[in-house]
Amino acid sequence: MQIAGVIPIDSANDNSKSLAAGEEATQRVLGDASFKAFCDAFRQREQLFTLINQINQLIKVVQKHRGISMGLIGGDVSFQPDFDQLQMQLAKRLATLEYFAESTGGLLSEKDKGNLHLAWATIRQNWQDDNVSDNFELHSHFIDQLRHMLASLARQLEQPLAPELVDISSQQSDAGIAHPKMFKQMELLNFVARQLPDMIEQIAKVRGLSVYAASIGSVDFYNDRKLRYLLTYAREQSYKLRHQAERISGFLGGDLVSFSELKNLELKLLYLLNTVDQDVLSGTEISTSSQQFFKLATEIVDVYWAVVNDGLTLLRRWHEDDMELWLKTAPIAEIQRSS
Repeated sequence: MQIAGVIPIDSANDNSKSLAAGEEATQRVLGDASFKAFCDAFRQREQLFTLINQINQLIKVVQKHRGISMGLIGGDVSFQPDFDQLQMQLAKRLATLEYFAESTGGLLSEKDKGNLHLAWATIRQNWQDDNVSDNFELHSHFIDQLRHMLASLARQLEQPLAPELVDISSQQSDAGIAHPKMFKQMELLNFVARQLPDMIEQIAKVRGLSVYAASIGSVDFYNDRKLRYLLTYAREQSYKLRHQAERISGFLGGDLVSFSELKNLELKLLYLLNTVDQDVLSGTEISTSSQQFFKLATEIVDVYWAVVNDGLTLLRRWHEDDMELWLKTAPIAEIQRSS
């Protein structure tokens, strides 16, 4: 006879055995070398995404700092309030990047961090006394260092999270799927971590040089040469980026809505490049103000950065999907041996 509310001894024993078996299975998983390797790889990749985002944010601020400081050197004091805010923001961004880098187990080397601090210290020290060429080159060198780190981190994301996922991608290819997920990841990563940041930097350089020219009312020979080269490069890259974006959009479907903004951006970009060409480089009086150049170029740059951020967000989501797929399909040796 069973008394109400009292669990029979046999049932209690069964529950205890079930709990013990569950705990034992969990411990076997935790002790499996492949499981540990996967979790370590997943955690490191999460850290990579975090560092890449922090580097992108720092690049964006340094680019803006270059444009505004060139306006101030040219004598346009209307940039001063924004410049004071950027000085503080840049220092915080650099400190944030260094803080996150400390916990990533050497994804950024001590040499990398030291070079960034030196570059920033060189820029901010007596910048008011720099000539515009030094200011431009020092900022550009700082950004080049950051972009080199970005490319290095992005290369690590090209590697598969686990060997089993390579097999799945191969099976998708054999099944006739035009763009297996691994190929999508590599193409999208190249677009948002290399091609778009390169285009952004060229437009940001045009911003700085045109802001300075408008601030002083003319353009010298050397800045004229730089601008002509940048305008030609930007036009060529815009054409390539549009075709690449259309290709990627074809296999992403509606996963990246911001990609449609690139096509809408073409007219605004063309307007900026033509205005610089016809106003700054015409040899006549410059009628466009430095603030107008800064505002127009910044609107374009911000759209490009939004696409970069959306692309990285999608890549991170795919990264989480890879974990779910691995947990569902990858064999755990310790569990198999106990079965």
